Amino acid sequence: MKNLIQNGLLLFFSVVIISACDNGFADIPIVDTAPSIQLGAVTSGTTEGEDFVISVTLKDAVEGSKISSLGELDYVITSGGASVASGKEVLTGWTQTVTIRVAGGFSAGDYNFDVTARDSNGNSNVDNLSFTVTPAKPAFDITGVWSVEQVPGSLAVGPGPGTGDFFSINAGQIISRACFYDDTYTFEADGTFKIDMGDATWLESWQGVSPDACGTPIAPFDGKGSYTYTYSSTSLTLVGVGAHVGLAKVFNNGELAAGDTPANQITYTIAEQSQTGNVRRMTLHIQVSPGAWWTFKLVSGAASSTATTVEGNWKIAPEAGAFIVGDGNQVFFSNPLSDVTGRNCLFDDVYTFDANGDFSIEMGNSTWLESWQGGSPDGNCGTPVAPHDGTGSYSYELNGNKLKLIGTGAHVVLPKAVNGGELPGVPVPTEVTYDVLSLTSDGTTKRMVLEINVGGSVRWTFTLVSA
Repeated sequence: MKNLIQNGLLLFFSVVIISACDNGFADIPIVDTAPSIQLGAVTSGTTEGEDFVISVTLKDAVEGSKISSLGELDYVITSGGASVASGKEVLTGWTQTVTIRVAGGFSAGDYNFDVTARDSNGNSNVDNLSFTVTPAKPAFDITGVWSVEQVPGSLAVGPGPGTGDFFSINAGQIISRACFYDDTYTFEADGTFKIDMGDATWLESWQGVSPDACGTPIAPFDGKGSYTYTYSSTSLTLVGVGAHVGLAKVFNNGELAAGDTPANQITYTIAEQSQTGNVRRMTLHIQVSPGAWWTFKLVSGAASSTATTVEGNWKIAPEAGAFIVGDGNQVFFSNPLSDVTGRNCLFDDVYTFDANGDFSIEMGNSTWLESWQGGSPDGNCGTPVAPHDGTGSYSYELNGNKLKLIGTGAHVVLPKAVNGGELPGVPVPTEVTYDVLSLTSDGTTKRMVLEINVGGSVRWTFTLVSA
């Protein structure tokens, strides 16, 4: 009996000791890990001036755990290594989503977003992402298809922006370069840029042709490249070898010669933008040397329709190249844009074609006079001189592309330009006939381009707009 009691006591104490030494969990350590970070996408702020917005989701331990909880979040946004924004958020619980917002966003450029999260025990974790802010789009939308406008002066080069003293394309040259004027330039909404030249475009001697003429596009200026663009309210930049508008040879601070390496990027100055109905126009300037600037005039929208009548009031188009003289191969003179104000007494003259066939000229008290009219020095505003003072009795006839003004002194723009000569080298005629090169309307404004041969191959071209 005594032995049974002793054996039972030994068994009891053995169980107690074993239980005290191994409860089944003694070998599993308690682990306190750092918070996890999940960065969301940048939902706003990738365009200049937009509020920057991003969400960050953080998790720490298991919900209900007493090991630790979320503590705080720090973030910093840098550009080029410099901090542009930073902040701190106090965190609670085991899971939390924080939305970080920077009012007004950032200027265009590349940025890094770095975030650090800590728990209540001081454990930390980090994460980051990079993002790019693009320039804000100007109010004037250039997306769509453009071409060089078929108007005199749409290609011009001179000593300053908007001038055409060295060259300004005339109406006859526009016709001979039809293969160029049908080239299109497309600005896509995603920032890509395309050129479509079709089977032919205008080629020049630096591209290996002689003489300059229409021909098969030559790489890299054949529109086959991959191009992009960026633009602001004052500039347009094309990126990609061969990307261009207007003339392919023109780039910043130079013109290509045979064998030259083309530029990978070209920036044009946006001088003017306008919209009438669905027709948009844009004038670009680019400097090729300290004393030379090219001007390109682009148009986008429905093509101008052919007008059927010249009836109404007309003035000289207030633009560079509104009146030009040349022989088809070279330009002897093309008015610069500054003449719109410098010769304002000429640009405000009104030419009226009545429905009954009457023609009249209203010059007011002043018009442009030259030395052969008694102007001194040559070219000044002064009192109109008979018979070119608008006081005569005039009529007109429009037959096909021929516009005849009848009456001594009847004229448009410059009275000296007459058929077969220039005054005072020939007698004052009793009638003058102009070739109508184009007569179009965009729905609100009519344009008329007239040409007159003054001897040999020399021609004056005048561009008028309805007033």
